[in-house]
Amino acid sequence: MPKKIRKKFIFLNLFILISFLLSLIIIVCCAKQYTLTLTLDTSGEVRITDYRYQVKNNHLEVTDIKMTDADLTLTVKPLSVGEDAIEIYYTANYVLVRFYSGPLKTIFSLSTFFDFEGSVFVILLIISDLLVVTVLTIVSFFDYLRRSDFGYPMIACGGVGLFCLFYFLINIFSIVEFGDDSFLNVYIRTFGGYIYQLSTLNSQFALVTAPFMVIFSLALTYSNIALIIKEGFRPVNLLGVFFGVLWLLGFTLNTMINYNISGSLEYVALISSLTSVISTLICYFECMLFSTILSAYLASRHKPPTDRDYIVILGCAIRKDGTLTPLLRGRVDAAINFAKEQKEKTGKPVRFVPSGGQGSDETISEGEAMKRYLIEQGISEEMILPETRSANTYENFKFSKEIIEQDTQDDYNAAFATTNYHVFRGYILSKKNNLKNAQGISAKTKWYFFPNAFLREMVGLFVDKIKIHILVIAILVILFVLMNISLFI
Repeated sequence: MPKKIRKKFIFLNLFILISFLLSLIIIVCCAKQYTLTLTLDTSGEVRITDYRYQVKNNHLEVTDIKMTDADLTLTVKPLSVGEDAIEIYYTANYVLVRFYSGPLKTIFSLSTFFDFEGSVFVILLIISDLLVVTVLTIVSFFDYLRRSDFGYPMIACGGVGLFCLFYFLINIFSIVEFGDDSFLNVYIRTFGGYIYQLSTLNSQFALVTAPFMVIFSLALTYSNIALIIKEGFRPVNLLGVFFGVLWLLGFTLNTMINYNISGSLEYVALISSLTSVISTLICYFECMLFSTILSAYLASRHKPPTDRDYIVILGCAIRKDGTLTPLLRGRVDAAINFAKEQKEKTGKPVRFVPSGGQGSDETISEGEAMKRYLIEQGISEEMILPETRSANTYENFKFSKEIIEQDTQDDYNAAFATTNYHVFRGYILSKKNNLKNAQGISAKTKWYFFPNAFLREMVGLFVDKIKIHILVIAILVILFVLMNISLFI
């Protein structure tokens, strides 16, 4: 991680830690008493004039109680640690209000939604944390873009930033909505109400993004059909269909359960936790997918500076007669055009490293086939350093780097030419092989290659950092499940 971005995340951790400590201080200092207003059920009868109350376990005391029409307001203070309840009797009815007297002489309301005095300030601290996370991750995303540092950290920043931005906007929208059900009138009055809003966020996100996901799933299906027609059947060419079906099943199941929850309190808590797990997984994968699409698109649109010393041309299958397929010819032409543009602007020549070994069904190596084409296009042979051993993209970079470093002992700036949907992966693999300052040159191709390529990059993101992603997903699932369960305690 670059030093500048590392400092940002150190600041983020410190900010969250300070916010947590401030929250504890607010609770200890403010939650010394709690005032609760109840609207009693009069069932259309005359106003209540007679009422009485009883504290069940003597863990708290009522310091003030008064009635205004049908609204009863009582203030309680803690006496000792433990759960307690107050029974309030009026006319022929009664109501039970629950509290918990905590340590350090604090008291918390357990009626309707969990709450405590000063909760509004803790909620505002949470929103502040969210704003800081949103700003830092989005700024980091664009910092990676500015430095042409395309990679999985960029995707991670974009995914986290997108989710936090969505949540932050929901909070802001709720705050400025001045109705009876507005954030200020309901959620910000109780901490438990705010947690309830937070616990449903993943389902809200999945619902808002559903139209895009339907379109993307259809594009994936079309892309897979086109790839099978063009390239033949391969399991990887059905990745989009599998993803689309999996997303549709998860979204449908989550939606059906959410709108059909009924039964005992324990059953509702269990089913709510299940939907929380499903919606968290959907939300996490969608955020990373959106960030992958944006990152891969930006990588394909980026143009390297015109100061390159070498261009590695990534190979792919050639025709049986040893000539280039349109896909591979597009990569070589993109490298040639960049070299000409650099020569015109700076006068600096560039050397070509066409990279690719010989497949079992190929008459010559891909590197040799590209060399012949380069010569046909007027590139002098001494400017071509073919690499003919590699069997995949990783080896393209590995063996090409060896050839470059045999050719020069000086520092160098490299580029690599590949098809636009493949550029982002090129950045990932060039870094793994430490190809110095490598930047991608994009060759155009049919649009239907893109959806499947985006999905492959997202899968690559998870495979590359599988342990980190499992840990993050596990933490998020546990967090949202605990928030759901807390609503039923």
